[in-house]
Amino acid sequence: MSVDRLVFIHGNLDVPTSFDALLPLLPAAQTLCINLENDFNSWDAAVPVTARTVAQRVVQAYGISPRDVLIGHSMGGWIAAHVKELIGVRVIQLSSWTDPRKIRSPLQRLSLIRWVVSTGVVQHPFSIRAAKLLYPFPASRTRVRASLDRLQRIDPAYLMWQYELIFNAVPPLTVLPDLRIHARHDIVIAPPDQPYVRVSGNHQIHANNPHDVARAISEFLS
Repeated sequence: MSVDRLVFIHGNLDVPTSFDALLPLLPAAQTLCINLENDFNSWDAAVPVTARTVAQRVVQAYGISPRDVLIGHSMGGWIAAHVKELIGVRVIQLSSWTDPRKIRSPLQRLSLIRWVVSTGVVQHPFSIRAAKLLYPFPASRTRVRASLDRLQRIDPAYLMWQYELIFNAVPPLTVLPDLRIHARHDIVIAPPDQPYVRVSGNHQIHANNPHDVARAISEFLS
């Protein structure tokens, strides 16, 4: 398969370095790891925040073309799916979704999420400590704790920007990702109804099971 670039889009509360364990295991190619915080900082406040509008921004800002392959984790995979809808790029989703009903979150109403974020309880040190203690998977505990530390410091406006692109309504997708990789024990996103590659691990498969994820990606790219 001819590929110009492998373009990586990170998930909610994450950063581009989340792909560091995966990158060396993939076939040699030009890579780009997008930092969505840069897109938030450049966002036009007059433009509604949805997965589709963020996808449009990604296409324009990073010169995405159909010869690229987008690899998105979780929220990043949701964005990547909408990039595919716009320009027909090939997409690999890691622990992601195309049906919002697959999101395993008891809190999905944006008005309620906005209120909770505004109270500061989400970023309160007590909440962060509790979340760290309750996280059940040792293999990705270090990474998740780092994400929670970032959550405590993050700009609340950037936090809401992410929730808006996750939960704001968008037109239904008419095309599906080319490859989906999902973990057996993902407590964040339910597995898709469509075919997917199942690997061991949890929601953070690109970090705690990079070898199996890389194998599936490499087979797709070959």
